[in-house]
This record gives sequence, C-alpha cells and structure tokens, in this order.
Amino acid sequence: MRRAVDGAGRRLGAAAVVSRLAETVGYNVASVLLAVGLGVRVGGLPSGPTLWAAAGYAAATLVAKFGASVADAIHDRAVDAANPEKSRIATAVETLGRRGAWGLLCGYLLLALALYAGAAVVAGAWVFAAGAAVVAFGVAYSYPPRFKERGVWNHVVTTGVDAGLLVLPVAVLIAGRVAPAIAVAVALVGCYSFGYHVLHQAADAYFDRQAGVETFATAIGVDRSVTVAAVATGAATGFALALGYAVAALALVGLTAFYVALYDAVRDASPQRATRELAARFSVAWIATIANGALAVAVWRHALGTPTVGVPL
Repeated sequence: MRRAVDGAGRRLGAAAVVSRLAETVGYNVASVLLAVGLGVRVGGLPSGPTLWAAAGYAAATLVAKFGASVADAIHDRAVDAANPEKSRIATAVETLGRRGAWGLLCGYLLLALALYAGAAVVAGAWVFAAGAAVVAFGVAYSYPPRFKERGVWNHVVTTGVDAGLLVLPVAVLIAGRVAPAIAVAVALVGCYSFGYHVLHQAADAYFDRQAGVETFATAIGVDRSVTVAAVATGAATGFALALGYAVAALALVGLTAFYVALYDAVRDASPQRATRELAARFSVAWIATIANGALAVAVWRHALGTPTVGVPL
C-alpha cells in the first residue's frame, strides 16, 4: 500500500514537472487578471453568463498550455536529458512512461476543447475557433510543422498565443467589444512577452545546437537574443506610458535595465558559458510574472477609477 501511494505521488510530481506548472501558472494567472481588468475598464463589470464564458475560455487556455508543455517534454526528452537545466523534465517523462505522458497530453487537450466548447455556447463560435487555434499551435510548437525550429516564427506563435489568444479574447469577452485601450495593451503584452520568450529559448541555445536543434536563438546567438529582448521590452515601456500605466512602465524599465546587464555578462563569453550564464540569471517564471503582474496592477488601478491619460477608451 505504501509503495502504491509513493508511486502515485511520484507520478503526480512528474505530471506537474512535464506540465511546467511552476514556470507557467503564475504569469498566466497574471495575464488573465490583466485581461479581465482591461475588459472591466472598457465595459464595466460583466454579467453572470459573460463572466462564466470568460472564465471558461481562460481556464481552457491554461489547460491547453499545460498540454503544449507536455508535448514539448515528450518530443525533446533526449535534448532535455543532456541539458543540466532541463534534465528533471526528461526524468519526469521517464517516470510517467511514454504511454502515461501521451495520456496526460490527450487528457489536457480534450479538457481544453470541452471548456472552449462550453464558453462558445454562451459567447459564440468564434470562441471555439480561437481555442482550437491555441490547441493547434500548442501541439505544432513541438510537432510538425514544429514552430520551435521555424526561426522567429517560434516567437510569433508563442507571443501570439499569450497576447492575441489569451489576453485579447478574455478582455473582449468581458468588455463586449474591441476598444483602442485593449488593442494597445495587447500590443504592449506582445512586445514584452516576445522578449522573454526569446530569452527563455536562448537559455537553451548551446544545448540545442549540440543536439542539432535549430532555433531563433541558436541562429543569432545568446548576446543578440538578449539585445532583441531589451529592445522589445523597451518598446513595451513606450506603450505603457501611452496608456498611462505608470506602474507597468516602471517595472518594464527595470526589466530592460536587467536585460542590459545580462548583455554585459554574456557578450564576450563562449556559447556554452553564455548559455549557462543566462540560464543562471534568467527565470521566465519570475520575469513574466513581474511583467504581467505589474501591468495587471496598472490596469486594475484604472479600471477601479484612477484617472488616466493616453489612449482613449
């Protein structure tokens, strides 16, 4: 009995690792909070059915993202095993077994589609279409056409899911319309999320190159990847100021300065050392949560009545 309980506990722990719950839950929840705040700022507090549709869509997207993480863990098990920063993911796949990992992936995808369908009953077929795109992109990230190895398209897809298929639909469901304040805020999210997705990939650049995996980061190098992230986050700061989101602008200035310091640390380093240095200093979980959380705080300050300047509603 004790052995069975211990085995179940190990499998649950492994499922959490391959789903990357620790890395993704915080910043995705913050994304949902800022999306709801944008909707409330534009359209006021939502009614019951609208709120449930938005909640269903948001929950479905988080579940679909967990599925995408599992798909990546299955496909890249050998690469992750050779990477000290990701070897625990490969170990978790082994603990689950290929059948168990595939079962977890299918369960996530079916649950996500069911939640999207429920939200679509209330809000319209476009909700299911957007959700189906999230699921398709999540799987295609690791499997043919494997966006992970399609250069900059990798980050166009991941950024598009974060900004265009999570923040935008939830905000529109709450607000009932697309307003300039929502559109500019989505562009803001797109800029800084593009930056941290590039850096997240660059933290694996040396090991990806050793394994023959060609990515945007392996093509341009770690130092240029950091430069791209800094420029994108600096642009996001401008959007934050245009919207009157001082809290978000302050946080993004801090992140941009952090990226500049990262560049100084990796610019003269060998590819292996630069990768290890970036991996040691950069955490997508913390960076993305800080960026999304700061924007969520700024959005809710305005949604709750703090005077604002910039882009009109």
